[in-house]
Amino acid sequence: MNTPMAPAGAMADSAARALPETAPKNLLEVAAAQGSFSIFCDSVERAGLTELLNGNGPFTAFIPIDAAFGKLPEGMLETLFRPENKSQLADVLYGHLVPKRKTVVEFERWDALKTVNGRNVAIQSVNKQVSFGTGKVMLPNIYSSNAVIHGIDRVNLPTN
Repeated sequence: MNTPMAPAGAMADSAARALPETAPKNLLEVAAAQGSFSIFCDSVERAGLTELLNGNGPFTAFIPIDAAFGKLPEGMLETLFRPENKSQLADVLYGHLVPKRKTVVEFERWDALKTVNGRNVAIQSVNKQVSFGTGKVMLPNIYSSNAVIHGIDRVNLPTN
């Protein structure tokens, strides 16, 4: 079959976004396979949220890409990763999860979304650029069996 050649990045991008035809993968499986969310996946395990995110959902997950964690104040990630700070880490991660499945096109309807821990986080869609809290959506609409994932360029930290 002759198909036009797409840039290598475009092919990988569309493959990561497509929902597989056999045995749909959940949020964590898709995030791990995508390649840009390894720190988030590690954080989920350390915070004890694996069972939640392997569950039925549905979720909208605004997942910070790995580079976003590098923008945190120096030493913050290491502090959050300490066992005694497990609940703080979980609180940060909860602030990136919305208990409904939403695609980028739907964000024009709202000015805030309520996260699984009850926080309202500002959402804005201007000229097809979506921001969630302080993060801009860089990787939109990555589908999994229990979520829609949107990769963002910042970690949203609780304000209280």
